[in-house]
Amino acid sequence: MMTSIQRRLAALSIFLAASLPAAATTFSVDYTDMWFNPAESGWGVNVIQQSDMIFATLFVYGSDNTPRWFVTGTGLQGSGSTFSGSLYSTTGPFFGASFNPTAVGNSVVGNMTLSFGGPNSGTLTYTVNGVSVTKTIQRQPIRSNNLTGHYVGGVVANGTGCSGVGNGPISMFDSLTVNQNGGNITMTVNFTNAAGQASVCTFTGTYSPQGRLGSVSGNFSCTFGSTPGNAGTFNLSAVDAGVYGFSSAFSGRDQFCSYSGQFGGVRDIS
Repeated sequence: MMTSIQRRLAALSIFLAASLPAAATTFSVDYTDMWFNPAESGWGVNVIQQSDMIFATLFVYGSDNTPRWFVTGTGLQGSGSTFSGSLYSTTGPFFGASFNPTAVGNSVVGNMTLSFGGPNSGTLTYTVNGVSVTKTIQRQPIRSNNLTGHYVGGVVANGTGCSGVGNGPISMFDSLTVNQNGGNITMTVNFTNAAGQASVCTFTGTYSPQGRLGSVSGNFSCTFGSTPGNAGTFNLSAVDAGVYGFSSAFSGRDQFCSYSGQFGGVRDIS
């Protein structure tokens, strides 16, 4: 991010765009997860997102405290970070018997809206048979991902509010090595800067699970050749990890600029 990390070749920019792994949906942050209210155990909503559509399964309880579940049928249509649609009650054959398609049925009992205020929190509003409910929800963590590995990747970002250098895009991209032990994580990017110097930037922070996603906050420092370079703080949000790589939103600040962009990599086969 950085004075020595000047604008790269157009060909490299194309490579970066092609190499950074994408989230599971190109419409928005992928809201696929189990969502709940941590102050109210026992109920929740399972969310599956594909493009601008969400299929949700709501598991709650009736006035007699016995289980109820409702589904969104054809799905909730998305507009920005809000998804809305009809809510259904369904019937079907006994699970212990042979499948009987004539027992399958559904009826509209109300509607549901999921409105997300960020990648990890939102508001669930639904109506069932005239009873309206509004709940705050967040992703439910089960087990933390471990990003340890070797990747082809790094950072692409835009610098703004710069002092002493010009605003504009920057990139640190080549060999990315990640070591994670519990919540402690170190990410090292080795690359060649615009001056042809072997350079390294090291990002050290704390990984926090947030449902199937995560976040990392900490500090970074860089060396260009043998010369100390930029240093500052950073944050990765919506860290989406899989067997092929990981991606996240990047923000940071050093002695020159504020940065906003992407951080991630494709897992190396070597």
